[in-house]
Amino acid sequence: MHIRLISILVLTASLAFPLRAAELMLAPGITSEGETTANISLAFDWNQRWFESETGHLGGYWNVAYTWWEAGRFGSDEHSVSFSPVLIYRFNTDGWQPFVEGGIGAAYFSDDHVGDRRLGSQAQFEDRFAVGVQLSERDALRLRVIHYSNAGLEDPNQGINSWSIVYSRKF
Repeated sequence: MHIRLISILVLTASLAFPLRAAELMLAPGITSEGETTANISLAFDWNQRWFESETGHLGGYWNVAYTWWEAGRFGSDEHSVSFSPVLIYRFNTDGWQPFVEGGIGAAYFSDDHVGDRRLGSQAQFEDRFAVGVQLSERDALRLRVIHYSNAGLEDPNQGINSWSIVYSRKF
């Protein structure tokens, strides 16, 4: 019930941004424990550039996401929604443009366990890092890892990692 309400709020918030500025991200993945994940998210570019140089520039985006988590020994699939500000450094190159990105956000899970991990609470911090390449003006690929943890605010705090290959397309 809570996850549905939060999903509705996240969707409503995402609609407040202009759709033409959105980037759809699809990310099949696997956890550090071997369970499958599937993530879909929308990214909204900040349209800002900092530290511009011959090497590249720093920018960022807001990310709103839903993730499905395969059941482990606890016996049920889980779901999460998350919201993260993400910094991205884009390198200046001809052709494909490499980039690195990282961010820290918040996530809410449908239960306090995922797969074989006990998270200690449904509210989690979301730390992310990715390396990627901009293939065209609209398409990009990333290799991303996201770590979820409650930062020791609740016991147990086993945390979980999700590794994904992310395809994104700008509208």
